[in-house]
This record gives sequence, C-alpha cells and structure tokens, in this order.
Amino acid sequence: MAVSQRLLAMGALTVAAFMATIATLPASAEIVAEQTVVVPTQSFRADEIPQEKMTAAAPAAAALREDLSVSAYSVVNYPLPAGTTISSGFGYRIPPCSGCSSYHKGVDLLGGAGNGIHAIADGTVTEVSTGSGGLGVYVVIDHVIDGEHVSSLYGHMAYGSLSLSVGDKVVGKQVVGQVGSTGQSTGPHLYFEIRLGGTRAINPMPWLAAHVNA
Repeated sequence: MAVSQRLLAMGALTVAAFMATIATLPASAEIVAEQTVVVPTQSFRADEIPQEKMTAAAPAAAALREDLSVSAYSVVNYPLPAGTTISSGFGYRIPPCSGCSSYHKGVDLLGGAGNGIHAIADGTVTEVSTGSGGLGVYVVIDHVIDGEHVSSLYGHMAYGSLSLSVGDKVVGKQVVGQVGSTGQSTGPHLYFEIRLGGTRAINPMPWLAAHVNA
C-alpha cells in the first residue's frame, strides 16, 4: 500500500506520529508528497442543533429580553400650578390654630378663589362631601401610581363646584372642583392630602416632587 493511502486510512496524524510512521517503512516504499487531508466542518439545520448548545444559549437570550423590557410608569401632575404658595405645611402646628387640628395631615395651598383643582392622576372616586364637615366640600380619589395604592384628598372646595360621585372614574389633570373656603376655613385655599395605602397620610409636597412627570 502506498504511503499516501496508509495515511488517508489512518486519519489525521501529528507531525511526530507521521515521522515515526515514515521511519518504519522499507526503503522501497512508495512515498507521495504534499498529500492534504481536509476534514469538513459539521453544520446543523435549526432543528438539528445539539441540545447542549441550545441550553447554553438560553441564559443569554433571557438576559437580552430583560435588557429590552420597558417598565410602565404613571402620569402624575400637581393639583394646582407648581410653585403655588403653601400657607400651612404638613405636621404639627406650633402654636395650634384656633378651631383646627394640632396635627395637619396635608397642606394648604393658596390657589386663588374659583381656580380649577386638578386630579393628580387617573383614579376612582371613593368619597365625596357636599360641605357639612370640617373639610367642607371635598373629594377623595384612589389611584394606582407606579404599582402603589395612593389616595388623594381635595378639601375646602367651593360650593357647587364638585359634580363627582362615588365610583366615578377620573383622568389626570381633570378639574374636580374649584378653590373655595368651605368648612373650617379662614380663607380660600385647597387642603390637599396624600395617603399611602389609602390610610397613611404623608407630606404631599416631597411625594409630588418625586412623582410629578406631567
């Protein structure tokens, strides 16, 4: 058998193995030079990819999907124009004012009598009053803002300016009433609250500063 035929039968050899083979041949052996053995590259159709290759690619594909994900956010706005004067802030009142609570659960905003008061975001009306209590004419709206249950309260609104009922749907920036001085009030202003989880009143101004995007 010619040397070239023997090499093809044995497959690819290292240089050392090849030389060792040459050394064992008789002097009369036929030597054919520059023979090249080409091993074709294996290819696969999409449905023939080995399972281990598919498994290895799965985490990378999942990571790519995570990178491309988009988080939804809620559109939030101020109930009165940004920069409206605050006449009474959130928290304890020192000294207490006559006829009012010693702890203020919201803020008083001097928006100007008769000016429109806007819902801070889409939501559902959960409570209304036509003016018989300390907050006068007021409305409470429940929202889901960035995945969190938030309630907003708008108080001391003008008589006749509230036309909403419990269960009504509102949209952000919708006018829900007008600045008035109903209930225990010494002058036209909006009393505004933010309650997290529907019950825990927080300082609404830092919360608005962090969430307003419209």
